[in-house]
Amino acid sequence: MVLTKRRREWKLLIPRIITRLLIYILLIIFLLIFAFPFYDMIVGSFMRDTDLFGKNPNLWPKRGFDIQSYLDLFARFNFWRPLVNSFVMATGRTLGTLFFCSLAGFTFAKRRFPGRDKLFFAMLATMMLPYQMTMIPWYLLMVKVLKWTDTYLPFWIPMWATAFGIFLMRQFISASVPDELLDAAAIDGCSVFATFRRVVLPIVTPGLAVLAILTFVESWNEFLGPLLILNDPNTYTAPLALAAFQGSSRVAPRYSMLFAGSTLSTLPLLIVFFSFQRQLVSGIMSGAIKGGG
Repeated sequence: MVLTKRRREWKLLIPRIITRLLIYILLIIFLLIFAFPFYDMIVGSFMRDTDLFGKNPNLWPKRGFDIQSYLDLFARFNFWRPLVNSFVMATGRTLGTLFFCSLAGFTFAKRRFPGRDKLFFAMLATMMLPYQMTMIPWYLLMVKVLKWTDTYLPFWIPMWATAFGIFLMRQFISASVPDELLDAAAIDGCSVFATFRRVVLPIVTPGLAVLAILTFVESWNEFLGPLLILNDPNTYTAPLALAAFQGSSRVAPRYSMLFAGSTLSTLPLLIVFFSFQRQLVSGIMSGAIKGGG
């Protein structure tokens, strides 16, 4: 009886073990596929261009790790400035987005006024417009009308109240903040803005973390907008500075510096992601659970 019972248990366990083993093998394969470009970028930043242009690909520096590309990047091209510019642009956009989108989300979620739902759906309809359709009007308004060339205002002020950010915060506030809590704050004498600042914001911190990370990463990686607006090399962001190392018909590309600059440009995003990974996962799961409920 004991042997028969164990055989039955093994018959049930073996398919589960095989299935889990296959899943792990598949995950490892996907991990190698997605991680290899980052590995090649980091290792390539320590190689010379002659090694990168070899017939056989080099997965490891033959001559050891050469940091000359990093030294030239800062000594000759002052790559610190594009990194600082990207950080300033991304930080200014993120802070403004958090404030205005959360305030607008609170208004759409908990305040009642004529035409609220119609205005909200009209705002959501703007998310269906492709970026290519609004790029030319945006450029003409920023450059010809407002004269904001070589400034970061075109990437701050119009982006502080995006339809996606308002929608995201509206959903979080609607699902997380009960009306009874707002009524209690009003009875205690809190104004509308004081209620928003003291009651709503602490509750929707996970949603703010999600919006902050998404906004910071999007702003840091933006290329087309700065390419149109920024003409002064002192205002270039990291993606614009990296484009200079791609070369042209007259200038050969400098891949070692391109890899080194890409590595340095990726580090802030990795630091932000891993520093706020817990808040990001908590915010996404919190929105999914409450939304599903």
